[in-house]
Amino acid sequence: MSDTYEKNIFKAFGLLAFTAGIAVGCTSDFDSMNTNPMGITKGNPGYFMPYIQEAGTRIDSWAYQVGDNLHANLYAQYFANSTASFNSDSYTYNTAWVSDGFWVPYYGCVLRHMRKAEEIVAQSPEYGNIYQAMRIFAASCTAQITDIFGDVPYSEAGSGNTAAKYDSQQSIYMSLFKELTEAVNELKAHKDDKAYVGFKKEQDLIYDGDLDKWMKLGNSLRLRFAMRLSFVDAATSKREAEAALAAPGGVFTDNSDNAGVYISGKGNCGWPLFQISGWGEFCMSKTMENILKTTSTVADPRMTLWFGHTETSTAEAPVYAGIPNGLSVSELGQYPDRSYVWGLKTMPNWNTVNDKTSNFKALVRQQVMNYAEVCLLKAEAALRGYAGAGNAEQNYLAGIQASFDGERSSVDAGLYSTEQDETYKTTGSVAWNSAPDFEGHLNQIITQKWLAVYPNGVEAWSEFRRTGYPKLSPVKHSLEPTIKAENGEFIKKLRYVDDELRENPNATSSGLNQGKGDGLNVRVWWDTKRYK
Repeated sequence: MSDTYEKNIFKAFGLLAFTAGIAVGCTSDFDSMNTNPMGITKGNPGYFMPYIQEAGTRIDSWAYQVGDNLHANLYAQYFANSTASFNSDSYTYNTAWVSDGFWVPYYGCVLRHMRKAEEIVAQSPEYGNIYQAMRIFAASCTAQITDIFGDVPYSEAGSGNTAAKYDSQQSIYMSLFKELTEAVNELKAHKDDKAYVGFKKEQDLIYDGDLDKWMKLGNSLRLRFAMRLSFVDAATSKREAEAALAAPGGVFTDNSDNAGVYISGKGNCGWPLFQISGWGEFCMSKTMENILKTTSTVADPRMTLWFGHTETSTAEAPVYAGIPNGLSVSELGQYPDRSYVWGLKTMPNWNTVNDKTSNFKALVRQQVMNYAEVCLLKAEAALRGYAGAGNAEQNYLAGIQASFDGERSSVDAGLYSTEQDETYKTTGSVAWNSAPDFEGHLNQIITQKWLAVYPNGVEAWSEFRRTGYPKLSPVKHSLEPTIKAENGEFIKKLRYVDDELRENPNATSSGLNQGKGDGLNVRVWWDTKRYK
């Protein structure tokens, strides 16, 4: 079979998946629904939940491509651009992509539906448990939108007000702690109350209505948000982290608590990362290759799960290769061979018998949060001396193993080996005793978190901006005049979309983002300049 034919298969596959993805966007119907939820003025707000879960995780292939994949996944250096079709890897800004990928899913769907749910539950308190779970999920989405843009509309947004005020990122984070605390406490008080209505079948795409797990997610998110403030507001970070660890229901305790969204439609092509990988527009980054191959004395066991061998190598003698971020069109030709997202998790045949035309395994959850991240959050909290966090080294090692186990859970056991797990964890710069001080251990923890949250590029990019870890390489070429790649500078945030700048007079205030205004070189509140 020719390479051209194979590429056409993948392009067709991707287009079909894209069409299917559009069908599950915010404005469409789900199999489990008969009416548009935005027309509901009373009754069960649980009908909103799958809408906000799919929009909030950008599980639609177009939203994921133009949001996560063309921005956060490149900025976090999970992937590198491998085509001349676009140059967002070099920090160009496309307002339509940013709008479709981030702004509209949040403001047009998540927050809009949450405001409507608030109205309903105020009149019908029996839906309180459903609403509290919705609050927890919406909090994860709100944190992402402010981490991406900085100060954003929040307290006055979501109800059709085109001139909503911009809330400071600091105030939004304080609101999120309040939202999560109240939601968990309310669930604790009423989760077994027979007077309260539970989720119907297929309303909750994450936990199938298990409120105990929703409490764990709420506390775990609270821990994530607390650690985000560790360098900018140490007192609040400590207080909220310790409270999250001691809160009713606790945090994640194993991989069964992992939160992620399956696409609600039918079929086997529901994971957007795999859908768009077939278009051949991005591949493993050189940073990812280096971290997977050189951090320990053995190759990272997750490499074969996530990435396929290069197209000129074979399953019998596989080669894994990435390319640098921010290459010019002419430079792309210097790297003719690279690894795509065709690992054992999604295309086992390609990696066992060199067949990438069949045996797709793409029914993967779109990640919200996992147990491995929680372990690594606790490791950093313990490193900082926070009460209730346990032992830093033990949490660190548990996080690595949890990531191994979680990533292997959907792969046939005969396709991988666990023999080098301990060697990976105890040798090279992965070994805990190889780091002599706080910064060394923090580098270890965040590098492993960067791996553990893959492919959640928004979270990985945020953690890099917070800590300066892992050590990323400046892009080869920055096409954004305010970001000098030659000086080792990185993108700081995304600017507000053109529609918002045009329609909301508050978006152009010079007082936003601590008086720095808007721009790709403007740091968000919690970014304390630990990187250039």
